[in-house]
Amino acid sequence: MHRMWRVDTDKGSFAMKVLNEEIMARPDAKSNYRLSERVAIMAHRNGIPAVLAKMTDGDPWIELDGHYVMVFNWVEGHSLVPEQCTDEHSKSIGQLLFQLHNLRLQFDDWETPTTAPITEDTWQSHIEQAEQTISCWGFSHNTLLRGVLSWSRLYEGATEALGGRLIISHRDLDCKNVIWAADNTPFLIDWESAGYIHPTVELVEGAINWSRSGDGTFNKKRFQVLIQTYLGAGGKFYGNSVDAVYGTLGGSLGWLEYNMRRSIEQDKFDSDQRELGKRQVQQTIRELYGTNTLFHQYGIWIDELLK
Repeated sequence: MHRMWRVDTDKGSFAMKVLNEEIMARPDAKSNYRLSERVAIMAHRNGIPAVLAKMTDGDPWIELDGHYVMVFNWVEGHSLVPEQCTDEHSKSIGQLLFQLHNLRLQFDDWETPTTAPITEDTWQSHIEQAEQTISCWGFSHNTLLRGVLSWSRLYEGATEALGGRLIISHRDLDCKNVIWAADNTPFLIDWESAGYIHPTVELVEGAINWSRSGDGTFNKKRFQVLIQTYLGAGGKFYGNSVDAVYGTLGGSLGWLEYNMRRSIEQDKFDSDQRELGKRQVQQTIRELYGTNTLFHQYGIWIDELLK
C-alpha cells in the first residue's frame, strides 16, 4: 500500500515511507497516524525496541509535493520470510507481546472502539459489482457470498464471546514488521495499525503468523513456543481456544473488504492498484477457505498448552 525508499545522506541513512494517497484522504487517517505513533513512542520509552518516525510540528510525517512521507532512522538488519523463522524467533515474539500487553497503555483521548461488523449488504454489493467487471475474482457469486457471510458470523460470535477486554497494542506483528539485527535483536516497525485489540486474539494471531512455513503449512512447535513463552512470562489466555482462533478472522475480513474495494473502484485506484487488489482478494479468499481444517488444528495445539 505504501512505497519505501532508502535515502543515504551526509547525516546518516534513513527509511522514507510515502504514504498511500487513498488512505491519507480518509477523514480519520491523520489522527490515526498521530495516535499510532504515540503508541510506538510509549512502547519505546518502556523498553520495547520500536522504530520511531521523525516528528515534524507534532506530526509523524512531512509533506513533500502533495505527498505525506514518514522518515525513520535506517535499521541495519533484515525481515524474515516464513521458511527462515525458528523456535528462537517465536520465543522472542512471545516475550515482546507479553511486554507490550503488560504496559497496559491508555490514552484519555482515544476512545474504546465500537466498530460495527461488515454488513451483508456491503459484501453483496462488492461481489455483485465484481461479477459485472472482473468476473467475481474467479469465484462463483453464490459460493463466495456464502463463504464471507459464514466467516463473518464466526468472527462476530467469537468477538461477542471473548467480551470487551481490549488493550492498545501493535496489531500487525507478523514477519514483515520485525527487523532482526545481526545479533538477533528484533526491532518493531510499521506501527500505523496500532490500536485496540483483544490480547488473546493478538497472541493467537502472532502464533499463526510466526509458525508459517514456506510450503504453506504450519509448524506446531513454533506455534506453541510463542504462546508458551507469553504464558510463562506472566501473560494470561482469556476465553477458550475456539473463540480465540475465530477471533483472528477480523484482520483477514477487513483486508478482504479493502481489497475488494481496491479492485473495483476505478475512480479511486489506478490500474496497478486494482490489479494488486484483485490478487490480494484471490489470495485472502484461498486462505480463508483453508481455515476450517487449520483452525481446528490450532485449537488442539492451544488446548494442549492450557491443560
